[in-house]
Amino acid sequence: MTTYKILTGKQVKIFFFLIVFSFLPLSAVLGEGKISLGASFGYQYDAGNISGRTGVDGDAQQNASMGCILKMDGDMIFMRTGAEYSYPVAKGKINGSGDVTSTDISFIEVPVYAGLNLTVRDYGSLYMGGGGSYIFSFGNIDTLSGKQSGGAQLFGFGFITGIEAEISSDVSFLAEWEYMAARSSPLASTGGVYDDFYIDFTGSRFRFGAVCHINRY
Repeated sequence: MTTYKILTGKQVKIFFFLIVFSFLPLSAVLGEGKISLGASFGYQYDAGNISGRTGVDGDAQQNASMGCILKMDGDMIFMRTGAEYSYPVAKGKINGSGDVTSTDISFIEVPVYAGLNLTVRDYGSLYMGGGGSYIFSFGNIDTLSGKQSGGAQLFGFGFITGIEAEISSDVSFLAEWEYMAARSSPLASTGGVYDDFYIDFTGSRFRFGAVCHINRY
């Protein structure tokens, strides 16, 4: 039977507490700043982190993504959240992992990051920080005995760095790199006896996008 891991009520409350209350110190303590809303497109190679598994060989799953960004910048601190949908453009093919033959996993990621924001005159800013993401995955894991559900919910930790370049007082382009470390509970069997195959969301995400400055304070 496929395991479906769900966050506990306490974990969900902590997650949304981070989203809501991360804004308060920025707006209350810092002087000038801005709130931005926009969209992004991204890419992730080896979405199932096959290359990081000992004794497993195959073609890595490759995901493309699209999402929305909510970003708040102060004089020296930023906070970034939003939501992103990541879907496979190339299915993962697996060799040397027993019953599991391929992966076809999509997921929704809701990031919460905060850290240092370095303004470069009127050109934009360089930002970097830490935090994590709530991940909801779905799709299929193909095995010799049939398809298994790839559904899982979990929280992962990571860090992010990016460049935001202002093209006007109202619009900026940005480029981001995020590294996330997270993996699900076991969802399928690799040996036919017990479930020990997990979905690994660990890896790098690359994003490009544009944001509109909806408010300057």
